[in-house]
Amino acid sequence: MEVSDRFPQMMKAQIFDGLPKDFRKEFIDRCSVLHYDTSTHFLVQGERALGMYLIAEGSVEILYLGEDGRETFFARAGVGAIIGETEAITEQRCAATTEATANTTLLFCPKKLLVEALGTVDFVKNLMKVFHGHLLQLNYFKLVDRNSPVDHRLCAYLLMFSERNSTIFDSQSYLAGVVGCSRQTINKELGVLRDKGFISVEKGVIEILDRESLEAFLSI
Repeated sequence: MEVSDRFPQMMKAQIFDGLPKDFRKEFIDRCSVLHYDTSTHFLVQGERALGMYLIAEGSVEILYLGEDGRETFFARAGVGAIIGETEAITEQRCAATTEATANTTLLFCPKKLLVEALGTVDFVKNLMKVFHGHLLQLNYFKLVDRNSPVDHRLCAYLLMFSERNSTIFDSQSYLAGVVGCSRQTINKELGVLRDKGFISVEKGVIEILDRESLEAFLSI
């Protein structure tokens, strides 16, 4: 079975917007499939990228290692997103480490295929759109992290983590590390959001019940 038949959802990935079906299919079919049963680093900060990765299933986290050795969460990417394209094209070392979460499947596009695709104007435009989206997200979360109280920071990350699926499986300890506060504070703030009817909280599972109200609360 061809790769495009195994992962038909990839035909709708943003990187292929406006491109002919034949182009999408050929590109995807020339990618190799990588599956990770457990959390695995596949691009490492400071090392070279041999190509671009497309997320076919699961999710990927972007992590930055500071000079003090502390690892900081930067972003999470889901199905259809691309990783490593900038470093592969520019031949620069990876600016951060990328970690595939458990049960994630990636499609690896070698640099040769990526460079060939750069000859198609719409493909280049889509690359720039993806890069622009990364800049917007970076600016937004930098503003949130610097100027917003804990409850707003938590809401922002819950909304990001639930963009494609209303169910979030991250632990409170994990959320505390991302938001930058104690687990006890996360527990308290989740309780407030639960009491407002925005979310439900079970052991290890958070369900977004009212996304619109959560967004409105964040904008206050």
